[in-house]
Amino acid sequence: MELLLLLLVSTLTALLSLIGGFFLLRKSKVSDFLLKIGHPLAATILVFCIFFDLLPEALEDHTISGYKAVALVLVGCLGCFLVNYLLRNFHRHGEEKTLHNTAEAYSMLLVDSLHTLADGVVLGVAFAASPETGLLTAVSTVAHEIPQEIGDFSIMLRSKLKKPKILKLELACSFLIVPAAVLSFYIGEALLPALPPLLCLVAGFLLYLACEEIFAMIKESKTGSSARVAHGSAPRDSARHH
Repeated sequence: MELLLLLLVSTLTALLSLIGGFFLLRKSKVSDFLLKIGHPLAATILVFCIFFDLLPEALEDHTISGYKAVALVLVGCLGCFLVNYLLRNFHRHGEEKTLHNTAEAYSMLLVDSLHTLADGVVLGVAFAASPETGLLTAVSTVAHEIPQEIGDFSIMLRSKLKKPKILKLELACSFLIVPAAVLSFYIGEALLPALPPLLCLVAGFLLYLACEEIFAMIKESKTGSSARVAHGSAPRDSARHH
């Protein structure tokens, strides 16, 4: 009975976590606005997830030291950089910006998969303790996944991937929580010691992606300023000639 309840709850958790992303895929004024502010939106959500969710959860039970956590975050950050670099250089044809955005999207998908697996482990262990604890954990998971998925979907949409493909990839990623929850339900607390290091690595991955979003904002700001200066200088030049 508990296993059936876990399957139902983990499936609902996977679907409900994607609500914000589903909303972004619909063509509307609100979704257009969210995509316009995509870089700051994604960066803000990722930073919030790192410092108010992942790292506090990793350090909560004191099984990992602060120094080790910082080292793992840096390793995760470097690992995400290497994944991005390899993805960008795997196919050299096409526009550079498109390659850059696609690499970032697939990096995000990899990171999201690891985060989903970690959530599944926590959910399964919680259900092994009691169904009530499992239900509360599921609600908590949905609460922190909805805003993160909005950031993830905005990155995926800017990558120029088609919406049906984005939906399939995100659904596949989100449903990883189901087998992870079932496995951890049977294995139980044996998986818990691996969670803090994994969460720190995921935090490092997200930190790199957040930096990418911030750098993209700075680049777009400089490009926009240059364009405005160039546009504004033309009339003054022409006035001098007259």
